[in-house]
Amino acid sequence: MSMKLLKTSILALASCLLVTLLSGCTTYTWEDGSKKTVFGVPAEDERLTEEERRAQGVRYREPGEIPE
Repeated sequence: MSMKLLKTSILALASCLLVTLLSGCTTYTWEDGSKKTVFGVPAEDERLTEEERRAQGVRYREPGEIPE
């Protein structure tokens, strides 16, 4: 019984760790169709209202480069 509990606990811990690690991923897609997934979430301008943010649409940027 204890071996089954140990396996279940390890599986639950691994699942939680996987979800936690993937929650900070962002997938970038370029014009040629290539995609790259990186850790981190693009910064948003917190001063904009929700309507202004929606009006801007989706913006893509090169990983590692600071947007203008």
